[in-house]
Amino acid sequence: MKKMRLALILVLVISLLTLSSCHLLFGQVDDSGAFTVVVEAADGSYTDYKVELSALENNKEGAKGVIEYLKENNDGFYVEMIDSTYGAYVSAIGSIKESTADKMYVIVYTSVASDSYEGAPTVQYDGMTLYQAGVGLSGMQVSEGGVILFRLEKSPY
Repeated sequence: MKKMRLALILVLVISLLTLSSCHLLFGQVDDSGAFTVVVEAADGSYTDYKVELSALENNKEGAKGVIEYLKENNDGFYVEMIDSTYGAYVSAIGSIKESTADKMYVIVYTSVASDSYEGAPTVQYDGMTLYQAGVGLSGMQVSEGGVILFRLEKSPY
């Protein structure tokens, strides 16, 4: 019974983390400053994309708005987002792509601790602690100096 509960909780957490928007709740987006989107490649190298928040204009859908801005305005930026009733799902970004057969999933980390959850895993990037996201991209806060990082992680189940 404990294993079943643990497996159910893990599936729920992975589902929440890979959902990239919530249509009912949008995170706060600052009007100015720079925000960084980072993609960690399979070899551990990073590609970062900086966005001036003033360029987002009326797109205030949290970090999802930043991703959409990059997709429309940066020829070197690649993302696959699939809209669903639960929000947009990121299945590929930059050089990484999920593989359900290999149980490898795109996981999002954020510099905003309040967009995470208690006990969430952390990673280090550029001297900063990033927390595994506990909200979808649309619900994430976007503020000056903020960072979100996408990386592939293997599910233990």
